[in-house]
Amino acid sequence: MISQRLAVRRIPPLLRPLRPPNASKKPARPRLFTQNSQLLLISPAHPRPQLPYLHQTSRRLPHTPRLLLGRQSQLARLLTTESKRYIKDQFLLAGKWTLYGWTALFLLGIIALGVQNEILERQYPSPHDWSFWSRMNFRNARAQENPDFTGRGVVDWASTGNAYRILLRRLENPAIDGKGLETQREGGILIPDVGAAGYDIEGKSYQWRRGYFEVLMGCARAAEHLDGWVRDKTRNIAFPADVVIGPSNPNPRPTPPHAASAPQEADCDSAFEAPQTFYLKILTSKGFTTRQRLDAALAYADFLDFKNLHDSAEEVYKWGLDIASSAIPDYESIVDTRTGTIKEDAPTVSPNILHAATSLAIHHARTGAVSSALPIFLSALRARRAGPTSSASFYPDAQPDNDHSLTGPYRKLASTLLSYVQPPAYPSPGPSGDEPLTRPTMDPDCTEAALMTYIGEILFATSASPEAGLGWTHDAVDVAEARLQSRHVLVDEGEKERCSQCLDAGFANWTVMLRKLAREERERDGSKSRGWSWWGGGKVKEENVGRWEQELERVDERRERVRREVLREVFAANSGRAPGSVWMG
Repeated sequence: MISQRLAVRRIPPLLRPLRPPNASKKPARPRLFTQNSQLLLISPAHPRPQLPYLHQTSRRLPHTPRLLLGRQSQLARLLTTESKRYIKDQFLLAGKWTLYGWTALFLLGIIALGVQNEILERQYPSPHDWSFWSRMNFRNARAQENPDFTGRGVVDWASTGNAYRILLRRLENPAIDGKGLETQREGGILIPDVGAAGYDIEGKSYQWRRGYFEVLMGCARAAEHLDGWVRDKTRNIAFPADVVIGPSNPNPRPTPPHAASAPQEADCDSAFEAPQTFYLKILTSKGFTTRQRLDAALAYADFLDFKNLHDSAEEVYKWGLDIASSAIPDYESIVDTRTGTIKEDAPTVSPNILHAATSLAIHHARTGAVSSALPIFLSALRARRAGPTSSASFYPDAQPDNDHSLTGPYRKLASTLLSYVQPPAYPSPGPSGDEPLTRPTMDPDCTEAALMTYIGEILFATSASPEAGLGWTHDAVDVAEARLQSRHVLVDEGEKERCSQCLDAGFANWTVMLRKLAREERERDGSKSRGWSWWGGGKVKEENVGRWEQELERVDERRERVRREVLREVFAANSGRAPGSVWMG
């Protein structure tokens, strides 16, 4: 038993733990070309067989002609099955995101266009019964007249006029926005160099008629600015007439830098229609209000004055006075249409008659006919002062707020938010100008100050006593300054701008008058009112300073003080603070 035990030997312990055999020692099995099995990174590498008729070298054999190689000169196969699928997936992914990007960009552009049109609609309301494209063209045309719209500080009148002209064609086209537009059956006339008279638009709505009037006036403004310009038919670009190269312009003016080259005279025609084409269309159309026709007549007459056609301008000014008078039943007891003077015993006067008469007087003053202008100015000032005071309240800021409930602020906030969602309402017709004239307050306004400025200038130039003209000018400056500094009355920015212009004109006239009187006083006395200092080099006063010289210094000091106050209010309005919180030094 013991021998048998000794015969049994123990198995020696393993030096290493058990593990599967090494797979790298196994022979690699080649992958078949007829099957596409996935090649995993954790799997052993199985080389793909390189068959001679499938494997192409990347280089040609040395010293072998190209023609002898034939098909063996092809490059090695670059796309495998896996890389081909990867590239295809990447192309699909790039196309998908590109489509998403362009779609988002297109939608954002539509949103931006809609927001811009909503903003322009609130600034320049368009008639609601026009088509979508006509309304958008109208807003863009009105916005292009603003020099700050394009960011260049100038107005491209060629582009603006073309936008107005396209819109006018849409409005006069019966197939688009001119449905129901009729020609005048009775009273239709032919205007030389213009064509037929205007249309009969009495059957159109108020919004359509007002928009049509604004388009015609926009075309007229563009025609005035493009008067004398030509259009290059080959490039459709407008140029001033003095840069055209041709026989009629032997010395053309060079074009500005970075501008298009000058056109040839044979390739040019008129850049725009004549202004009278649009003004006379308004004056001869049926359906416009008296104020609209009067505005067109006065604008046309002002353009004729600019062209130095003063006789024609006077006839158009009188035409405007006839238009304003024709709306009043008994106009012969109010104004003398032959001279333009408003009668002293006139029972009442309309704003249109007063506006037309004042414009005629300004025309007489500009052309030197002061004997005809002075009676009109005096009668217009007398008629304004004799007008009754309006019963409407002109102090909206002083009205008490009776809404002390908690819902007041919330209602105001809701109405503000709702105004951004709802389309803005079209402006109401407003006063026609044919109603009797009423004054907003008992105090003189800026219109009266302007009339007093004209009267003072004429009296100073024609009267034997210059103090009469100085007195009228002094009163005009006082009225304009008081009106400009009255914050409760001046609620309209347009009226404030007119008062600023009237005040500047009054100060300018006053300064010119005093300088002339001071010069005459020095020449009469034979002595100068100022000398030179040997030490400081500046001017010093002498003892014999004249009366008008001292008055001129006081006017200059007052003018500088008013300018500082106006600038202080402008800075306060821009910064949102009270005028007293801005320190001007």
